[in-house]
Amino acid sequence: MLHHPGEVIEVFRPEDKSADNDTLATVKMWDENVLTLVVDPKIAKEIKIGDKVLVDYRSVSLGSMLAPKQLVTKIMEKEKAERIWKEYKEYYQRQKKIVTQPQQVQSYIG
Repeated sequence: MLHHPGEVIEVFRPEDKSADNDTLATVKMWDENVLTLVVDPKIAKEIKIGDKVLVDYRSVSLGSMLAPKQLVTKIMEKEKAERIWKEYKEYYQRQKKIVTQPQQVQSYIG
């Protein structure tokens, strides 16, 4: 299973001048991506701005291709949320440092 954490920055409910019955959440993901995603109906009434959530990224079949599901499926409890969010953000910062460090080029001219 593959899930990614994010923080809800806005919620759109069906009663907000909507053409459908979906609840959507704009989520800032741990890796700084910002996505607007469908919220699972089981948690749609409880989700709110500031919640830390898990987004389901498991692959689903779309005909001949696979695509990530991208469905908000869990609202994390405060303590767990802070622990998970901190760990992912620290990992992301470490990865950014590795990518941005200049590579040393060895000269073979002698």
